[in-house]
Amino acid sequence: MEKTAKKLLCETMFKMFKTDALPHLDMEDFIVMWRALAEKWDCDTMDDDWAEFTEEINCIASNRENYFNEIFEKHFE
Repeated sequence: MEKTAKKLLCETMFKMFKTDALPHLDMEDFIVMWRALAEKWDCDTMDDDWAEFTEEINCIASNRENYFNEIFEKHFE
């Protein structure tokens, strides 16, 4: 089954943010990269409330990918 660009974006955002692969980046850095990817992959349907989105994912509960995905789905319709 082929993944959609939106699903790939969600997975990429989760892995970028929730692994220690990018330890020197702050939330603004992540937002810049995520926005660029969303635009490039033609799935930039974010409701433009990046502050609310990042506040919601910046918690221990979002370490679970399912929880992160729910937040993503809420903001990327």
